[in-house]
Amino acid sequence: METGGSTNKPSGLSREHLEEHYKLYPAVHKAKIKEIEARLIRADTACVDPTYCTLRSLKKEYAYVLNSVRLHDLYFENIGEPGSRPSPELQSLIEQFFGSVQEWEKQFFALALCARGWVVLGFDLRDGKLRNYFTDDHTEGVWSVLPLLVLDVYEHAYCTAFQTRSDYVEKFLKRVLWEIVSRRLRAAREVFKSIQRCFRVSS
Repeated sequence: METGGSTNKPSGLSREHLEEHYKLYPAVHKAKIKEIEARLIRADTACVDPTYCTLRSLKKEYAYVLNSVRLHDLYFENIGEPGSRPSPELQSLIEQFFGSVQEWEKQFFALALCARGWVVLGFDLRDGKLRNYFTDDHTEGVWSVLPLLVLDVYEHAYCTAFQTRSDYVEKFLKRVLWEIVSRRLRAAREVFKSIQRCFRVSS
């Protein structure tokens, strides 16, 4: 596992805590991806049904474990040490679409308390806007949105190290590695520029 910040993390988001988190979830799911891919090669495509069939079940669980791995990778990568700040470009966009960084953080924090799985600050490739999203399950999501900042709010991410979810989210927001988030924004905007003509952009 690689994380964006120093390996000497504070209590509550310690290296040991993050490594245990990694072993329990994305590491196991990476192995499951290979297992499901092998089963999909042999899946029966003649016997299909929208209520239940082997192909449907395998594809659904494939999306679950694949998204789990990708979201966890983004989550671990955007955790760092205190003192990081958004780039001027990122701060300007946050202020444009949320009014202020404080207002964005207020909304992100609130979503983190009502979501069951993930909270994501995303860049929408259809209109170039920043929005906060949440998902209750790894298989949920919005198409054409690139994650910029990812927070895991499943209980396994915090219940052994924090008294409350609020404590965890507060600590996380102080540990955001904004350099990584800003780098993701730059990449997302380059992608956006290259595909704008492929979509009818709506406000």
